Amino acid sequence: MKNVPLPTEREYKIQLISKVEQFIKRMRWKALRFLGKLEDSEIETFGFSTTYCPSPVEDLIPFENDLMKMIKDIEFRKVNDSFLNAMSEDIKNINNMNHLLISADKSSNIYKFDKDDYSKHLQNNVTKTYKKSNQNTVNTVNLEAKKIAENLSITNRVEKMLENEAFITVKDHKEGFPHRLSFRLLNPSKSNMGKISKCILDKINSAIISQTKVNQWKNSKSVINWYDNLPEKHNSSFICFDVENFYPSISKQLFDNTISFAKQYINIPDQDLEIILHSRKTFLFYSEEPWVKKTGEEQFDVPMGCYDGAEVCEIVGAYLLNQLSSIIDKRYIGLYRDDGLGVLCNMSGPEMERAKKAITRIFKDNGLSITIETHLKSVDFLDLTLNLTDSSYRPYQKPNSVPLYVHKNSNHPSTIIKHLPKSIEKRISEASSNEQIFKSAIPTYQQSLKLSGYDENLTYTKNNQTSEKTAAKRKRNILWFNPPFSKSVKTNVGKIFLRLLKKHFPPTNKFSKIFNRNNVKISYSCMRNIKSYIDSHNKKILKSEKETFGCNCRTKSDCPLSGECLTPKIVYEACITNNSNNEIKTYIGLTERAFKERFNNHTKDCKHIKYKNSTELAKYIWSLKENGITPRITWRILSKVHGEPRNKCCKLCLMEKYFIISQIDNNNLLNKRSEFITKCRHINKFLLNNVKKKR
Repeated sequence: MKNVPLPTEREYKIQLISKVEQFIKRMRWKALRFLGKLEDSEIETFGFSTTYCPSPVEDLIPFENDLMKMIKDIEFRKVNDSFLNAMSEDIKNINNMNHLLISADKSSNIYKFDKDDYSKHLQNNVTKTYKKSNQNTVNTVNLEAKKIAENLSITNRVEKMLENEAFITVKDHKEGFPHRLSFRLLNPSKSNMGKISKCILDKINSAIISQTKVNQWKNSKSVINWYDNLPEKHNSSFICFDVENFYPSISKQLFDNTISFAKQYINIPDQDLEIILHSRKTFLFYSEEPWVKKTGEEQFDVPMGCYDGAEVCEIVGAYLLNQLSSIIDKRYIGLYRDDGLGVLCNMSGPEMERAKKAITRIFKDNGLSITIETHLKSVDFLDLTLNLTDSSYRPYQKPNSVPLYVHKNSNHPSTIIKHLPKSIEKRISEASSNEQIFKSAIPTYQQSLKLSGYDENLTYTKNNQTSEKTAAKRKRNILWFNPPFSKSVKTNVGKIFLRLLKKHFPPTNKFSKIFNRNNVKISYSCMRNIKSYIDSHNKKILKSEKETFGCNCRTKSDCPLSGECLTPKIVYEACITNNSNNEIKTYIGLTERAFKERFNNHTKDCKHIKYKNSTELAKYIWSLKENGITPRITWRILSKVHGEPRNKCCKLCLMEKYFIISQIDNNNLLNKRSEFITKCRHINKFLLNNVKKKR
């Protein structure tokens, strides 16, 4: 799923345009701050980037122009690789498929579903725990978020709630599969207030853990450290439990009790608590309608995938561990999200059963259900198998799961391919208590690496690690340029970029202090992987019917787009010709609404002189009229674009910039270079500061 195929030339250039635009904006902000034209803000932004576009800096314009020229002059080559060719065929087969491809919940498997079957399973999972709501409720929650953002002075940075459709994954590790299918319902719709809540909860969790000393594990390595320090392993046995549906089972009452517990260790201001509770007001979107949980607790949910879900889970886990310490010493029990593990030392069988019942009772009293096992000398926990008999531990793989790795010939940057075997070697070494266990476990991983095209032999490296402390390095304010990587690109983008940096910012340049090889770095990013293609295919299949727009012109022969004037989200081209039908100029534009509306605006601009400065097209048309020339304009669609301008990456704006840059040196093009670095004109409708109360 993570293998990257070769992109088309257009796909690569559009991605490169996006990365160059982001870099230039960061560069301008830094230059403006260096010149003293921009004051350092004391406002906490919680990681939300500004949506404003920095004003041009005159001294940076030559460098920016050369970067645009670099994009235009990118050269490509043909890559003949059997693996990449096979991947291209796979993508063609996926696009021609009439079935959905659904991922497994905890393995790398993919399952084929008919659209009707998938829709039935999705509906059953949604209606089992959710009920319909309405859009007014969603708007009310967005207005509450706007009020919070206003108090933090970040309304122009934060977007309103994402309204992404829910989906399911297959639980192929459960008993009874495949005769009895079960699914995990995932809700990708989330409130951006969760990012702020995450920062607050991180501080609370850190304070609780540092004072209570409970075991809240973050990864397998922390579990190993705990396990290594256990005394008398030979006289102990494991007690292992799993909280069923932990995230959605966290009730308002349980969360309130947890907050009361947390206040014993850290002060939680009312404003912080308001943000945390607001982030619990979530919706699930199914069939383009909002749904809420059926429980009586209005608008309280902890969906899997929300920004602060793991942190909520951890703070509730700390509260539960504190209660469990009355049964098992807190040193001998811990939690990783919904998975718990403990050891019972020198206990008889009846004592273990009483401990088991007491643990179950504590979770039940908190409204949670668990599955629990005792009398275990060996246990599979996370990606480890722990054995108390010989004090060993080894890597563990879930049933139906085979390790898969990025192929050596995948279209990834060479540094990723180069370091992948070493990273696997290090992880398996850390998950093996000794070299003998490593050697017994490694054949599976070695075989998977071999199937992925690697020849490296994995060796045990755990004991080769040095404990010497490295000298602390001075932190630099690094500005990163992340161009996309593709084997099909002949031009050395990184080399040209560094050459331009040296050319435009020599030691004599006033910006050389902030723009030089020490604080401007380059790191290649990846293009779309196979998972992205599968997700796009699934969205296409799930669409109820193909969208058709057509034309509403009274006389079809007068339609500016030959019967497609109602098409929205397009990049279009206007060709201006004179009386002799000789092409004079071209203009590239875009519209998110139906083209007919944009066409009417262009007609108005060219008809009424007071609108002559509205667009570059209108300016030119009026200059021709003033010279006695009656121009004729013909229109055509350059590209149709799908998707919304989310994550500050508007496909519609990027597509327009792609066509502008393709003709940037064309003297007949009316568009200016300054249109390349602009604010997305479509994202405003998603920002909280534009949310209004509905009548």
